[in-house]
Amino acid sequence: MISGKINIKRILMLISAVALIWVGYKLWTFGEWSAFLDYLHTNRHHLPALLSIQLLLMTLNLALETRKWQILVRPVQSITLKEAFFQVVKGIQLGMMTPARTGDSIGKAIFYPSGKKSKVVVLSLLGSIIQNLVILLATLWALVWTTQYTDGPVSLFITAATHTTTVSTILLIVATGLTLWLIIRKTRFFRKYLSLTKKRLTILKQTRCSTIGHIFFLTAVRYSIFSLQFLILLHFFGLSDIRGGLYAIFIFYGALSFLPSAGAGDLSIRATLAIIVLGGTNIAEPGIVMSSLTLWFFNLAIPSLIPVFDIIFKPSVPKKVIFRPSGKSN
Repeated sequence: MISGKINIKRILMLISAVALIWVGYKLWTFGEWSAFLDYLHTNRHHLPALLSIQLLLMTLNLALETRKWQILVRPVQSITLKEAFFQVVKGIQLGMMTPARTGDSIGKAIFYPSGKKSKVVVLSLLGSIIQNLVILLATLWALVWTTQYTDGPVSLFITAATHTTTVSTILLIVATGLTLWLIIRKTRFFRKYLSLTKKRLTILKQTRCSTIGHIFFLTAVRYSIFSLQFLILLHFFGLSDIRGGLYAIFIFYGALSFLPSAGAGDLSIRATLAIIVLGGTNIAEPGIVMSSLTLWFFNLAIPSLIPVFDIIFKPSVPKKVIFRPSGKSN
């Protein structure tokens, strides 16, 4: 039992170390540092207000996600807000390093016993489905309102779809082929695990419709917050068309979520999609890239590093020493 706890602790520390290296590598390889720092120096008088607003919105964003996860996982196990918070940031750590943020569910499931891990993964996937539904509705709404522009975000979204080719596309094709092979060649094997999956999905029956509605509301509010974060950053770096920028942001998040990509943590993918989708607005490309970098830093990099600082600054608890007599006294 003790060795199991030690192994889990080592896994969590390893994830934090990899996340630290990943964030450092992405920042090191960012190619627009000179223009970014020059612009910040020129607009340094507005910088404290910008950073304060972004930190406030980031905190509110994490608080909503923490509360959402605490409610969502309740059918499996009741947890405190502190426990939910660390599970959320651990999910962010793994999610930013994996295609389509598939590691998010695994990062949360690590904290639970073996018998509950699969149920936790199912509930985490349910949360992701609700989040994608919110993003899809906002994307469709933006697409409908921008169809009147020939060079607007709609055509740019199509361009993004045709130009985005990543490793995830290959992985999707391989996964589809493997599934078909299992159906054709391993029918019994497939049925066995299909039956097992159905058993794991029974946890959804314990999730009330009111709970799903609550999660949908919190997700919509959270989506509005990180859209506002991006809009404020774009405005700081030169965007003047607020309504057009907001529509473009909705379409950008739709492209980032539904187009095959290497993961939300990949700066190159985020920057490329941002330039393609937001290129129809009045903001220059360097401003788009710098806004995308800053948003990535606040919403992914900082939260992913919180467990790292917890490990560094957490005081070590001295082990209790139990004295036992070496033998019987005369």
